[in-house]
Amino acid sequence: MLPLAIFAIAYAGRIGTDVENYARLFGLAEGFPLEPGFSILMIGAKAIGLDYVDFTRLLALMEMLLLLSIVTRLRDPLFFLLFYLGSFYLNFQFNAIRNSLALLIVAALYVRLPRAGLLTLLSSTAIHYSSLLSLALLRLSLSRRQKLATGLVVAAGCAIALVWLKTDWLGAAAEGLSGYTGYLEQQYESKAVYPALLLKLCVAWLMYNNGGRRFYLTAYAMLVVLIHAVSPALSRLGDLVLFLMLMDFCANHRLVRRRMLAIGVSCVLVLSSLMIPWSDCQNGGEANWCLSGPNDR
Repeated sequence: MLPLAIFAIAYAGRIGTDVENYARLFGLAEGFPLEPGFSILMIGAKAIGLDYVDFTRLLALMEMLLLLSIVTRLRDPLFFLLFYLGSFYLNFQFNAIRNSLALLIVAALYVRLPRAGLLTLLSSTAIHYSSLLSLALLRLSLSRRQKLATGLVVAAGCAIALVWLKTDWLGAAAEGLSGYTGYLEQQYESKAVYPALLLKLCVAWLMYNNGGRRFYLTAYAMLVVLIHAVSPALSRLGDLVLFLMLMDFCANHRLVRRRMLAIGVSCVLVLSSLMIPWSDCQNGGEANWCLSGPNDR
């Protein structure tokens, strides 16, 4: 935990593809009512004289403390941290900051206060609206009617595919989606297959094989297909589902069967995530991941 915390705090606000976007958001904190909790955090930081980098370091510290509170309540903390490092760490700490903060709040309350539904809803949704989806998935995963819950998720996946591939079927309603789809196509032009997704799916299957919930495995497998067939933009939703599965599994089970295989695959994922800043440095830091590149703050 300590090396992760040191790196996250030291380079907060300095690397990542969303640095400039969050810096602009920090400057417009008072005009960001969509997620009032995050807006209040930014306004409070500015009121006490913190700049953007100081604010992101404070957020990194908060996330590390939340992560620590989660890890101390897990039955398999070492596997959780290893898979977290390889699959979520860079993106959560330096890109999807609001999303990850809200998700860690959900996870911390889940492992400590499983029935704190209203508290979880209010505290996490105020930070990022994706918590509504996170909590919905949590409820469905705990439902006694698992076939119905799984069917709902599969139906939602089919609906996403139809809306994306057959936008013209929506008629006039498609005009409201045109800006959103245009943004996704602009930001995610490549439809290449990502081998890391298949490695993550392998670990998801291993968790299921050790007692994990079928609901999460089905949801993630469906998203892997959608990411390849529809849009890589759905990988953020895939990360959300996979993180919930990891958190739920490690809170209730230990990885026993084929543990070394799961650890080996997770180590490969760690190495692949480290290739992100390394390859960016080869390109002169164009994506703002290089620690000593021209975009380093």
